[in-house]
Amino acid sequence: MYSMLQIVYFSIYKIIQTCKSPFYWIIIGIIFYQYSKIGKWERIVLGKYKRSLFYNVLTSIAMGFLGGIIGSIIFIYLGTIINLTDFYSILILAILLSLIHPRYMCFSYGGGIISLISLKFGYPNINVSEIMVVIGVLHLIESILIWLDGTRGRLPIFIDRQEGIVGGFTMNRFWPIPFTIFINKGHIYPVTIMAILGYGDLALANYPEKKSKQTAGLLFLFSIILIFLAQISTKYYIYKYIVAIFAPLAHELIITLGKKIEEKGNCIFKPSDRGVKVLDTLPNSIGKEMGFNPGDTILSINGYKIYYKDDVSKILSLKPSSLRMKVFHKGKGLIIKEYKGYIDNIEDLGLILVPSISEYAFQLAEPKGAIDRLVKKLGRNKVRFKN
Repeated sequence: MYSMLQIVYFSIYKIIQTCKSPFYWIIIGIIFYQYSKIGKWERIVLGKYKRSLFYNVLTSIAMGFLGGIIGSIIFIYLGTIINLTDFYSILILAILLSLIHPRYMCFSYGGGIISLISLKFGYPNINVSEIMVVIGVLHLIESILIWLDGTRGRLPIFIDRQEGIVGGFTMNRFWPIPFTIFINKGHIYPVTIMAILGYGDLALANYPEKKSKQTAGLLFLFSIILIFLAQISTKYYIYKYIVAIFAPLAHELIITLGKKIEEKGNCIFKPSDRGVKVLDTLPNSIGKEMGFNPGDTILSINGYKIYYKDDVSKILSLKPSSLRMKVFHKGKGLIIKEYKGYIDNIEDLGLILVPSISEYAFQLAEPKGAIDRLVKKLGRNKVRFKN
C-alpha cells in the first residue's frame, strides 16, 4: 500500500506531465472559446470586460489542476480501476444526450442509463460499481471547485419578470481536469485522463456567494452518497441497480430544486422604493475602492436624494471632485461613504445599478438542445415553403 505522501507526489507528477499532451491544449482551446463567448456578453451588458479572457482561462487551469490532484489522490487511494471502453461509452452517450438538452451532457445521466442497460441486457458489459465511483468523484471535485471558484465568473444581468425588471447574476465557470486513474487493459497501470467540468447557475433570490455554496453543498452530498452506494454495490448486487437509478434522478432533483428556488423566490435585486440598489461593482473602479457590495442602496450623493439611476448619472455629469454618499448597507444599516478625486474629477463610479427599466433584459428560458433547435428550424422552413 502506498503512503499518502507517495500518492500525492505521484498524482502531481502525472498531472504535470499532461501539459505535454496536445489533447490537453485542445481542451484549453475549448474553454478559451467558451469564455470568449461570455466575454461578448460582458461587453454588451457592462461595456467592457469585467476580467480579461486570459485571466479567466489561467484561473480555470489553476483550479483544474487542484481538482485533478484531489481526484487523482482519491482514485489512487481507493484503488479505482476502470476499463477505458466503459468510460468512452458513457462519454459518447453523454454527447448524444446533450443533443436533447445541454445539461444531459453530465455523466450522471449517461452513466445511469448505460449502467441500467448493461445490468438488464448484459451489453455493453461495463463495471457499474467502478464507473459510478468515477462519476461520484468527478462530482465531488466539481462541488469543491464550485465552492472555491464558482462566483469568479459571475456576470450581472437584468431579467424581465412579471413584477418588472430585476437584477441577478449568471455564473459560468469551466475547469480542465486531468486526473490519474488505474485502467485494466490486460494488465493494470495508471493513466491520466482529461475531463471538463463546468458550472452554470443563476442567482436571483440569493446572493451569488450563497447560491454557489448551496449548489456546492447539495452536489457534495450527492457525490458522497453516490460513492458510498457504488462502493456497497461491489458486495451487494442489488445496489448496482440502486446506484444506477440514483445517479440521474438525484442529479435531476438538485437541478430542479435549484431552479425552483430562484424562479419562485423573492428577488433580491429589484428596484428599491428608496434610492437605487447596487447590483455589482467593476474591478479597479471607484465603487470598488469605496467598498460597495451587491445589495447596497444609494440614498443620496452630496446632499442630493437619489430616486433613479439617472439621478446618479446627472450628479456625475457635473464631475464632482469629491463624493459624500448615504448608503443603506444590508448588514450595517445606514452608513456614510466618502471619496475624494484629488487631481481628477469623478465621472464614473464603476457601479452596476438596478434600474426600473433596462436596455438589456432577458426572459428566463430553458436552453434547448440541438435536436429541438433542428425541429424548430425545419418547422420554420416548412411554413416558408407553404407560403
